Amino acid sequence: MRRSPLVFVIAALLLGIAVAGGFYYHYRQSPRFALHQMVNALMQRNYKEFYTYLDLNSILSQLMKETGKDLIPSEMPKGDYLSQFGWKMGQKFAKNLLPRILQTLEKNLHSLINKYLDTLTTEDLLALEAAVALAEIAPKGDEAQVTLKFPKKTAQLRLTMSRSLPKRGWRVVSVNYQDLKDLLKKEIF
Repeated sequence: MRRSPLVFVIAALLLGIAVAGGFYYHYRQSPRFALHQMVNALMQRNYKEFYTYLDLNSILSQLMKETGKDLIPSEMPKGDYLSQFGWKMGQKFAKNLLPRILQTLEKNLHSLINKYLDTLTTEDLLALEAAVALAEIAPKGDEAQVTLKFPKKTAQLRLTMSRSLPKRGWRVVSVNYQDLKDLLKKEIF
C-alpha cells in the first residue's frame, strides 16, 4: 500500500515544529535569554524590567567585600595589642554597619545607575548586545559563569548568574571586581 507524500510532509512539518519548540523552550530557560532581555530592557529604557535581572543587594555585598580587601588587611597585625584591638573592633563594626550601608546605597544606586544608563548611546547599546550575543556562558546547575568580551576595548566583564526559585529566571548576582575596575578605568560604556 502506497502512502501519500502529503502524509510524510505533514509528519516532517510537525516534527520540525516540535523540535523548534523544544529549542525555543530551552533557550527561554537559559542565562543568555536573561542577558538578552536585560539588553532589550535597556534599549527600551525600561529600567524596572532591567532591575528584575539584577540582584543589586547581592552584587553590592560582594563588591563591598572585595573593595574591603583592598582597604583593610585580611590578617590581624602581630605584636602591638592596641593594633590588634583596633583591628578586631573594626571587623565587628564593619559586620554590623555593612547591612545598613547596603540599604542606603541600594536606594541611591538606582537613581545613579538610571542617570548613567540614560547617557548610553545607540552605539553603546549595540556593542553591549554584541557582547551578550558572543558571551561565554558556563552553566553549572543553578549557577552560571558569564564572560562578556568587548573586542574594541580588549576588555572583559565576568559575571555570576543564578537561577531564582519563584520564576526560575536567571539573575546577575555578582560582578568580578577587578574586571569592573578595569572597565571603569577604560570607560567602555
